[in-house]
Amino acid sequence: MKLDRKSIVYNALQDVGTIAVFLVFTGGASITSLNFSAAAIVAAVLAVLTTVTLVWEYLVWRNYSFYIREENINIRHGVFQKKSREIPLSRIQNVDIKKNVVQRVLGIAKVSLETAGGGHTEASLKFIGDEQARQFQRKIRNLKKGVEDTEEADEDRELIYEISDRELGVLGVTSVKPGLIFGLMGLLGVGGGLVLTAVEQSGLSVLLGLSIILVLGLAGVWAASFTSVLLKYYGFKLWRSDDSLEYERGFLNRSEGSIPLEKIQKLTVEENPLKRLFGYSTLKIETAGYSAQNSMEGGPESAIPLTKRNRAIRLANKIEPFGEINTVSIPGKARRRYFGRYMILNAAVTAGTLTYAYFTGSYLIAGAVFTALTVLSITAAHLKWKNKGYQVGEDKIVTMNGFWKRETMIVPYYRIQNLIETQTVFQRRWNLSSLVLDIAGTNLFQKDAKITDLDTEQLRQVKEQCYRKLQDSL
Repeated sequence: MKLDRKSIVYNALQDVGTIAVFLVFTGGASITSLNFSAAAIVAAVLAVLTTVTLVWEYLVWRNYSFYIREENINIRHGVFQKKSREIPLSRIQNVDIKKNVVQRVLGIAKVSLETAGGGHTEASLKFIGDEQARQFQRKIRNLKKGVEDTEEADEDRELIYEISDRELGVLGVTSVKPGLIFGLMGLLGVGGGLVLTAVEQSGLSVLLGLSIILVLGLAGVWAASFTSVLLKYYGFKLWRSDDSLEYERGFLNRSEGSIPLEKIQKLTVEENPLKRLFGYSTLKIETAGYSAQNSMEGGPESAIPLTKRNRAIRLANKIEPFGEINTVSIPGKARRRYFGRYMILNAAVTAGTLTYAYFTGSYLIAGAVFTALTVLSITAAHLKWKNKGYQVGEDKIVTMNGFWKRETMIVPYYRIQNLIETQTVFQRRWNLSSLVLDIAGTNLFQKDAKITDLDTEQLRQVKEQCYRKLQDSL
């Protein structure tokens, strides 16, 4: 089989476009000042470059071929040096299809082969026809299942989730990308002085100017996050087949792929305060050696971007049955520990306000700050305690942690590699400990499930329970 002929033109234009952008940014001012003769020379050079690139991409296309056999995929390529590689079907974990808006217009798609234990792309076909990509994906999936390669073989999959317009809108409203906030801070650092100067010249106060900058910046971050989420999750659908979850999503850039059920390490029901306020949750998954983020976003990633919490739990049970979630709260003394930690910070701030009051006589302000921070400390300690818990089930263990991003993790016992009991110096004073459920495949960007601030004796009993259930599951 060959790549699509349109890939020759597309790849060539990509290469030339990259060079053109580089020239504009490195010498844009001089290019715009060229006379007619010099501009003609530049145009001629670009024409020659385009021709050479087209010839090169044609040679790449002509020497590129791939074959699907019963046990492996064979890829042959190379213009000057011929290369051949075989990828066993047993190692292929996922076949992703991705198309940006230009590729969709041209009717071509990028197909990426992900292998077990890699977390990276083993091979990419850039680019094959849209329909050919689907046939390629289906054929590999059916060969791995050991069934005949027919379109009817796909009819057994069940549509378990399709995002509604309402859910898509709520997801956009309640999602803010942290990276955009850092971008806002950078813009304020670069352009804040110019805006303040303009504000002062208009006669407005500096405080009002700062407020305007902050409001406009936050509005920009929210608008950018809203747009990004809508474009990413537009038309999101999730199917379940015998051995995998299959999805498609995206408005401008369309993606299709699958998540092997046998590789699932844990499920996470995630909510921020806004989502909890409206009763919504996000369901994320993590797989062994391969995160669904690598598949669906290109990290753990959303299996269900947004739906009502009860429905998210029901859908999670369809993926990995575990029953109801009824977490047990951690001891009340943990809440007192949190309050004590926050009051240490309160004391430091109050000491600063008292020093200020000593020179200014504004002791009322110091008292108001202390009172406000004390109330805030009580509230924060209670919310931190309230959003922690655990549940020891028959086949799965459930942990819950976090207020700003509450994560309820469901972990099958047979996925646990180690049970790690930890106790800090500060926990020892309160006779509290934590239990980390070490899961294979977890990396720096993925969290282990954790039971925190449980009474030490009670935690050891939970640890023993988990160990016995782990042994039974194996």
